[in-house]
Amino acid sequence: MLATVARYRPWQRTDMDKHQKTLDGIGAAFLSILPGMGHLYLGVKRAHVFLVCGVALLVVAKFFWPMGWLFYIQLAIFSGVDAFSFGKRGRGLF
Repeated sequence: MLATVARYRPWQRTDMDKHQKTLDGIGAAFLSILPGMGHLYLGVKRAHVFLVCGVALLVVAKFFWPMGWLFYIQLAIFSGVDAFSFGKRGRGLF
């Protein structure tokens, strides 16, 4: 018989207590220093969008446009808040 392996998806579990949801949200927000990593940790489908935008902004800020760091910081803050929202509530800001 084939055994099914359950993937850990924090936003789909219903038996989690509030404390565990908060810890998952805080962990995801901390990983969002690189936008998208917190979403990957939670298993969110749109994580690649944040990750690509974050890496692109890092490259642009490093080599082409020094003011790009301001946009990167804004994206990292937004990504952290959105990842915390996914971890805590089960859905993002949008």
